[in-house]
Amino acid sequence: MGLLERVRDIVRANVSDVMNRAEDPEKALDQMVADLNENLVKVRQAAALAIAAQNRLQAEYDQRSKAVQDWQHRAELAVDRGDDDLARQALTRKLQYQNEADQLRGSVQAQSVRLDELRSHVQDLESRIQQAIAQRNQLVARYHTAQASQQLEQELSKTGNVNTVLGRLESKTVDAEAQAAAYHELSRDSLEDRFAQLEQGTSVDDELAALKKDRLLGPGQQSG
Repeated sequence: MGLLERVRDIVRANVSDVMNRAEDPEKALDQMVADLNENLVKVRQAAALAIAAQNRLQAEYDQRSKAVQDWQHRAELAVDRGDDDLARQALTRKLQYQNEADQLRGSVQAQSVRLDELRSHVQDLESRIQQAIAQRNQLVARYHTAQASQQLEQELSKTGNVNTVLGRLESKTVDAEAQAAAYHELSRDSLEDRFAQLEQGTSVDDELAALKKDRLLGPGQQSG
């Protein structure tokens, strides 16, 4: 695969797709930008070589074109001197340089087209790199924000679970306290209860006996 084809493939890569597929999106995007910059250097080097080649071809073409003019002038000079044989030789040499110049002109034109293409690719790649860097920064910022939000949600979820656990613990505590109170009531000494009832019963009997005695004695004769 040629350099330009490889560069086209890299440029076609979608930043969002790279981020979605990668386990470490930020690292993957940084690698993508690094690849773009590396290939930009290579394309620039190729463009420099193409410029040098075009300059050499142009120099050779200019040399052949000048030779054509020089031999044309010599042929004219030979004709003016009446030396047709020398004029023929000059014209033969002129035609030789003319053929070479025509071939070089085709090479110069082809090299110029290739150089224009390389320049266009350099500009396109530079633009794509800037876009990729800007998009990379935006997506990485969004990625970090999403990570922070996810962590926050996880922490809030944990807090909710803690509140649930504390609520359950409080409910169990209330139940335990109620059971403890019930056990306390049930575990009171039955002998003490009986004496308390006996004491209460004695007091009522005493009150009843006193009341009967007062009623039998009649008004004004109540016992002291």
